[in-house]
Amino acid sequence: MGQALNPTDAEGHLELGKIYRELGESEKAIESFQNAIALDDKHEHAYNNLGLVYTDLRLFVLAIEMFQAALELSPGNPAFYNNLGYAYNMTDRFEEAVTAYSSAIEADPTFVDAYYNLADAYLNRDMYEDAIKYYESALEIEAGDADIYFNIGLAYEETEQFLRAIQSYEKGLSLDDSDVEAYYRLAHAYKKNGDPLMMRRYLETFLERAKGLPHLEEEVRTAEIMYDR
Repeated sequence: MGQALNPTDAEGHLELGKIYRELGESEKAIESFQNAIALDDKHEHAYNNLGLVYTDLRLFVLAIEMFQAALELSPGNPAFYNNLGYAYNMTDRFEEAVTAYSSAIEADPTFVDAYYNLADAYLNRDMYEDAIKYYESALEIEAGDADIYFNIGLAYEETEQFLRAIQSYEKGLSLDDSDVEAYYRLAHAYKKNGDPLMMRRYLETFLERAKGLPHLEEEVRTAEIMYDR
């Protein structure tokens, strides 16, 4: 910590930059990482961390340049590939994002974040079978959080695997029962699976919890129609 607060070499500036980033001091973090690079232009972690700050600021083109620089110095680092994939994805360079995420997985087949990010990229483009493939691979490596189960549940639902969708949504809710929209999706899945009793049960919960939430007004109207039928 002392060296980070009074850095005298590249590593000290790197650690100081990390502290500034954690504090949300982006400009100071950028300056610190740039100082680290000025002292050691072969410091791959300085480039990567500078890329992360640019990602925080949604300066994805600059982030891509930094992640590429990091990979030139450390071409087998799965985290760098994963970060590059995210930046590509956020600039709608989908094919390049897929290549970067795939490179992360090739470099480390247990690097679970790359599987999840790749699955998310496919899900957001309605490529549900590919999304399912990578969500399932990730879950074999490491149990996911609630959002992962909600996402794979949606992919199962869209591919008419309703029982699997139900199981995934319920698993997600067992991990985090505060996601109101998940109750709506679960009700839909039960309806599609031919279980109106369970559908109504989750519609009741959804309607109760969705009161006063403007972003769910459309879903509330649909849920009320479903419940009254």
